Amino acid sequence: MILALGGNGFIGYNFVKRISKKEKVRVFGRVEKYDVEESNIEFVKGDFRCVDFESLLENIDVVFHFISSAIPFDGTNKILDDINSDILPTIRLLETMKKKNVKKIFFISSGGTVYGECKVPAKEIDKTSPGCVYAVQKSVIENYLQLYEKYDGIQGYILRISNPYGFEINQKKEQGIIPIFTQKILSGEYIEIWGTGENRRDYIYIDEVVDAIESIYQYKGRYRIFNIGTGKSYSIQEIIKLIEKETKERAKLIYKRSRKCDLMNSMLDVSLIYQECGWRSKLTIEQGIKLFIKERQQKI
Repeated sequence: MILALGGNGFIGYNFVKRISKKEKVRVFGRVEKYDVEESNIEFVKGDFRCVDFESLLENIDVVFHFISSAIPFDGTNKILDDINSDILPTIRLLETMKKKNVKKIFFISSGGTVYGECKVPAKEIDKTSPGCVYAVQKSVIENYLQLYEKYDGIQGYILRISNPYGFEINQKKEQGIIPIFTQKILSGEYIEIWGTGENRRDYIYIDEVVDAIESIYQYKGRYRIFNIGTGKSYSIQEIIKLIEKETKERAKLIYKRSRKCDLMNSMLDVSLIYQECGWRSKLTIEQGIKLFIKERQQKI
């Protein structure tokens, strides 16, 4: 049985929706049901900070860790909250996995933040340079996973996902700047741009993220860290122009002072996952935006 921690979140929900067609899944989070077939899904509602991991890990073979309470932001004010909400519970989880002899965990990290500024596409072997609390949290947990594999034999797979976007059907909300900008453009709301809008990111559609996760789940090789992205980057200004073209509406923009947490360039080298797992992104950004807008029209 699979344990999906945070299976009610954006990536977790979409993964559980797919994998539960093939395997039994215990979903831990803040939701007690999905709006999809649930015959293979068991729900456990709770708080990650104080969960009984011994009970949660009963009869579990593999863990998928989707939980993260933080988002990229400036400053250090929330560091203690982050440690208590994400890092310490993850260590408790790993200690209990050791005790219960659960030997495999997949951790959803952040390819869009852990490397810091990228003048060239970042490879998995490159040094990380996290520049915000969210990125530091991901890097710290990555390091602990590597320690627990070295000393306790728990295989820790680290999935550094770029910037996923799409529709979270379970909670009827959008995720990522492409859906958020689309909604604002269609409703005539102003879009806040931090800086010049020339910040470049790799944006990947959620269905392709799930495809990539599945390919790594089936992987039996020696590598533990994988970048997941399209291998191409686009500026915020380019994204807005593409959404305008597809919606045939004009965006209203407000420019604000740039933040220290915002990287100018974030690019991933995605050759390893193709080499080892046979997966690569097939959607162009234009196709992804068109697909999202079509899905949005069907769901809203």
